[in-house]
Amino acid sequence: MSSNEKVASRYDKWSYFYDFVDNFPVISRPQRTWRMNSVEALDLGGDELVLDVGTGSGYMLPDIAKRVIDGQVIGSDISEGMLYRAERRAAMEGVDDRVRTVKDDIEGSKFPSDHFDKLITTFTLTTVPNPMKAIKECHRILKEGGKMVVLDTGKPDGLSKLFFYPMMLSAKLFGKTHMDRDIKGALEEHFDIVESKEYMCGMVYLLCCEK
Repeated sequence: MSSNEKVASRYDKWSYFYDFVDNFPVISRPQRTWRMNSVEALDLGGDELVLDVGTGSGYMLPDIAKRVIDGQVIGSDISEGMLYRAERRAAMEGVDDRVRTVKDDIEGSKFPSDHFDKLITTFTLTTVPNPMKAIKECHRILKEGGKMVVLDTGKPDGLSKLFFYPMMLSAKLFGKTHMDRDIKGALEEHFDIVESKEYMCGMVYLLCCEK
């Protein structure tokens, strides 16, 4: 089984209780704020074709769909279990006419080049096996002048490292998430980073990138 197949299998299994963990009271409130700020950062006009890379259970899809009345948002993920829940979420929110889900491996995406107006990815680039491949594909499928918003985790500076390392080890052990990856540095090889925000003492960041 390849690394990507292992990721798909893992998230298929997690899909049954993923939303419960994601909505746990202690962590859900700040995450909701960060995700909402990410959607706002897309600066949507209403007619764009938007891709949510690694959509998971589709948490972001309704918020984006409500802003693209004349457009469409596609949620892509490697896990069929997650996509099933994303479709249900869109239907319950009444936005399934503007939402589509696609099984896709962002490290070798099947989407055509220069296809999307805007991309968004939240806590995905620290999870995929090869983030450089994923970033290259994001660059390829985004239109020239298009915008990508990235919300993810990274290594902070200063005393925050005292809190970061225990979290990093826990994330690797239980979630197979690599919080110490230099995603910003990898993005700078392919995109212009035009805006950057930090949360949680620098352990979470939001980056606005342009192609």
